[in-house]
Amino acid sequence: MMNDFKHISSWCKIALFLAIPILFSNCKGEGLGFTMTYQRDFEIAAGLGVFDTHVFELNGIPTNKAAFLSTNDAQESDITGIIPRKAELSINFADVDFIFVQEVIVEIFNRDNLQGKEIFFRENIPQNTGFRIDLVPSLPEISEFLMDDEFNIRVEMRLRDISPQFIDTRLDFQFFAKLE
Repeated sequence: MMNDFKHISSWCKIALFLAIPILFSNCKGEGLGFTMTYQRDFEIAAGLGVFDTHVFELNGIPTNKAAFLSTNDAQESDITGIIPRKAELSINFADVDFIFVQEVIVEIFNRDNLQGKEIFFRENIPQNTGFRIDLVPSLPEISEFLMDDEFNIRVEMRLRDISPQFIDTRLDFQFFAKLE
């Protein structure tokens, strides 16, 4: 009887060894593709109030499409979609934090689609967030904006308190280009 279990155990090990690669090959994750990284600076003015949504437009950002495709040995036709991956706002060279910010929404748009699409957000930002706000990626497919030569970003902020001073702010953001 004990030998039968050893025999079955060996077959189970072999089956498991063969099945694991098949199971994991079906796990999609992000799959094949590459990251498109961007960075833009803007200034939050001192004295912004709490009753308005404050909008900062970052216009004319080069997509660098040709460089990303060349670096990753890909063609434009290989891209099956582009999605937001991650983003953060950070304060540059100031002794202040984001305690005054309640909510952030980041949208992408271009001259053909001024309404654009939400790509990152963060609601109910904790008051102890510090010098950096990690943003949550939204779900839209946005290749229509990144296959042109340039795109625009709109950062919308709702404040919980008046902005204390002029603040140099940086938006670091990434997209993921999925390949066939």
